[in-house]
Amino acid sequence: MLVLENHDQPKPYDAVRGGQLPPPVGGVVLGGLAGVKHRLSSSVNEHRIAALRETLNYGDAGLKIVIKICQSETGPVQRAACDLLRQRLNSIAHEKLQAFVASSSDAEAELDSTEKILKHSSGAVSEKNYDRQMSEAELIFETITQQMQPNLLLLEALVASVEREEFTSELMNLWELLILEIQEPLKELRQAVGIAISAQLRIQWLYNQAESQANQWQQRALLAFQTQDENSVRLAVVRKQVQLDQAAELKIDLDYQTVRVENLNRNLLALESKIAQANSKKEILKMQLHFAKVQQQIDFTFSQVNSIFFSS
Repeated sequence: MLVLENHDQPKPYDAVRGGQLPPPVGGVVLGGLAGVKHRLSSSVNEHRIAALRETLNYGDAGLKIVIKICQSETGPVQRAACDLLRQRLNSIAHEKLQAFVASSSDAEAELDSTEKILKHSSGAVSEKNYDRQMSEAELIFETITQQMQPNLLLLEALVASVEREEFTSELMNLWELLILEIQEPLKELRQAVGIAISAQLRIQWLYNQAESQANQWQQRALLAFQTQDENSVRLAVVRKQVQLDQAAELKIDLDYQTVRVENLNRNLLALESKIAQANSKKEILKMQLHFAKVQQQIDFTFSQVNSIFFSS
């Protein structure tokens, strides 16, 4: 994971900002990531390209900047950003693929703590712990999402920078490995959302029950009134009010938990969409490579035929 703290603090490769003259192409102004951002705002392409080469010294924060330039700009700076991303991705691919081969024998490792929490949380929700279970699901979702961020960032870099001409076998393997590594945590995210939904449904059921019982006490009060049983009328009215008060409290909880579930669902759908986009582009690139190879074979065959029949 490419994370460095205090990105805005000067690094060994930084210099202190001097006068107001334009910086030299290879120079560094200000300190840390702030200096790099300052140079990237220049109107001179050479200055921006030189700053780009230092951006990746600042971990994930720098990587996001390069991805954004690759996605949103055109011209020489955009091409330099994409080239830089591909160089970094090729380097990461070599390391990550080697690490994957080395660790493949340990696939049956101990359950992750989040998985243990999920297994522990899979039982029925009692009336008193639905809020705790909702909070637990949110915590699991946030924790797993944070763990996935390095791989998601690399996928985003691949989607932004790789075209057919640069889709090497190493990048293809990295792409497929990243998607493979994301599948298990994605499954855990779906389980966490399922837990949240089950807690929400439990509150909905309790709310419906309270309303139903309030209606039943209302009917009993009417029957008691018809028989002129004042004690029963008073009891039924009191019980009805208790149920209405309980329903009102549950409705507040239900509305709150519904918002929380919708937020989890929205985040999950956005994540799945990003992964689907990455997977779709990978398959398109693979198909393009396949047809390019087929076309090469056809062209070669025709050239051979032409050389046989039309040679002097």
